[in-house]
Amino acid sequence: MSSLIPHVSVLVCLAATFVSSNSKVYLASGKEPYGEASSSTNYLSKLGTKDLEAAVQYGVTQISMLARYENTLSYADVNVKDGTPAHGQLIDSKPTVAGHQASRDAEIILKASQYLVNKYCLRFGVRQAQCARELAKVKLDQTSLGKTCVAVNQNPHACDGQNTKYRSADGSCNNLKHSTWGKSNTAYKRLLFPDYGDGLSSIKELPNPRVLSNNFVDDGNSPENFKTLAMALWTIFVGHDLSHTAVTSMLKTNKSVDCCSENGVKLAPRHTHPSCAPISIPADDPFFSSKHRTCMNYVRSVPAVRPDCTFGPREQLNQATHYMDASMIYGTSAKQSMALRQKSGGRMLISGDDQISSYMPLHVNASGLCQSGDKCYVAGDARVNAHPHLTVMHTLWMREHNRIADRLAQMNPRWDDERVYQEARKIVTASIQHITYNEWLPALMGNKFVKKNGLELLTSGYSTFYDPDANPSVSNSFATAVLPFANSMINDNLGLYVENRTANSSVSLKDHFNRPADVQINYLDELIRGLTMQNAEKIDMKYTKTMTNYLFSDPDNHELGGMDVVSLDIQRGRDHGLPSYTQFRKYCGLEDLNSFDEFLQVMVKESINKLLKQYKSVDDVDLIIGALFEKSEPDSMVGPTMKCIIREQLTRTRQADRFFYDLPGVFNKQQLAEIRRVTLARVFCDNSNNVMSMQQRVFYKPMPTANELITCKSPLIPKINLKYWLD
Repeated sequence: MSSLIPHVSVLVCLAATFVSSNSKVYLASGKEPYGEASSSTNYLSKLGTKDLEAAVQYGVTQISMLARYENTLSYADVNVKDGTPAHGQLIDSKPTVAGHQASRDAEIILKASQYLVNKYCLRFGVRQAQCARELAKVKLDQTSLGKTCVAVNQNPHACDGQNTKYRSADGSCNNLKHSTWGKSNTAYKRLLFPDYGDGLSSIKELPNPRVLSNNFVDDGNSPENFKTLAMALWTIFVGHDLSHTAVTSMLKTNKSVDCCSENGVKLAPRHTHPSCAPISIPADDPFFSSKHRTCMNYVRSVPAVRPDCTFGPREQLNQATHYMDASMIYGTSAKQSMALRQKSGGRMLISGDDQISSYMPLHVNASGLCQSGDKCYVAGDARVNAHPHLTVMHTLWMREHNRIADRLAQMNPRWDDERVYQEARKIVTASIQHITYNEWLPALMGNKFVKKNGLELLTSGYSTFYDPDANPSVSNSFATAVLPFANSMINDNLGLYVENRTANSSVSLKDHFNRPADVQINYLDELIRGLTMQNAEKIDMKYTKTMTNYLFSDPDNHELGGMDVVSLDIQRGRDHGLPSYTQFRKYCGLEDLNSFDEFLQVMVKESINKLLKQYKSVDDVDLIIGALFEKSEPDSMVGPTMKCIIREQLTRTRQADRFFYDLPGVFNKQQLAEIRRVTLARVFCDNSNNVMSMQQRVFYKPMPTANELITCKSPLIPKINLKYWLD
């Protein structure tokens, strides 16, 4: 090993020479630039092909140097170790091969953008934020990367000649003019221009995420009186349909990046990857200090090429399709979708011989999806095993697909496997859309809000809501700072309920992160009943310690602890350059909050006092923190800022989808009427092993005089009649 030391030293020095994505760029004087000079920004727009290509080639060189440096990390065995909390984190956000490949050009463009900032903006004393805005207008078109980007993202004939009767697996060609809109492995949408420390990429210096978590989070319970745990799991389930943010990996090998040692200590600089942004754990941490942990792993999210093919700030990649298309069940590529199919009768793959009480296929290399053990499931989304209830939800919908496919194949013997599969998939996707907009959204934000803001579904006839000029891309703020509210709704213990709805036992969530199989097989029905009986926790700053101290912990060694979901969510928002809570309130047209005293309009005094002790300015408050501290509005589970961002997203998700279920040409009138009868209660009844009764509205607790438990055979839980699919 001694012969490698000079080689390592040289490469570390080389790595230090290229502009790190976490570093600021300074003038020769060492001072931050100030003032704005229009001459340089005007000059940016006039740069020729030669200048821009020089920047791109600089980026290529920097990335090549980084790849060589990564070899030294591989030699030193610096990567995520199986079974550790960081392994659980990696399973949750592992880049796919396609996602990894898509990120390479984005890395080059980021380095090229930093080159242009350094060469043409700083010399004129232009603010970095202003320079970033101007760079975002500079096209890549005539560069070697730009030609590829334009060919992929702006080809009006990409869908010509393709069969567009059914959805593609990757979301492409949903919009026939803009073929890549909504496609998997494309960038999230920005509601506001990103806010990075250097304008382009670096994480802003704000209060330590773990310190904020320790000071803001209360681990007490705050149960929703009338809402069930199904609200939390549907949020996660549909959230996985719409978004999947991955972490950066090694450029050549796609191997994992680790930023802390196995024992939770910060790595030496020579072993620290430029994509590392670990969270420092303070010496007096009330939980981790006794375990001598000072470092929580955080690897920056995979960057994405800007969809308008320009230079400019870092964007993040969404590995999921941006449509509500059940991609978490069926996959996000044609290859993945085909691998999940039986290729006969239109059915999805199962494990075991029982065609009715079946489970998803088991993974042949469980370490890729499990933290330990050899029983983890394969689905359209790698996070299927993260939580026992989530695994249950996936199982029920896999069974629903096969139930529908069997009936369609029986009725239409001339249909081949492909036709049966696509028609069953179409019904399942429509069912998920209907449940989300008809049951989940009103329960989350209130019937009045849904109706007033155009989110209410029609009860008859076809919709004319589709707009081919609407872009479906999931907003970065929705995916990064709003969907994680589900983490605050989770309970420590998962109740196991028998048919008379008494909880005879429970299982601990912290024992079952990414370890679902035994629990699901033994307790599927008990867990289903638990989803519809156990209270959800309120959406606020009260989190269970399972989520703040034991996330992804090793059940055989809980003493070491795990990770903190709140710290990770805060850091991810900063990594993505999300502007502050107050900036999003302005975007939403809500009252300006210019002082902490003015926060009294939307928060309780105790919350404001906590914020005042940690943040120097109201404009520093992280979006996710401010949104969680906001008081929920009447008839709603969330505050006004979250409602605004959810409304914006769910409006476009429906408006931009050519295949949304209530549009003309998707289903005939009789079929559409049947889709409108779908409820989550019926899915639970039809696909459980032996659940015999259910309330009609599963997001609400059963009550003796309203929403009472009734037999699954009752017409009050209607069944979809598939006779209207007879060809």
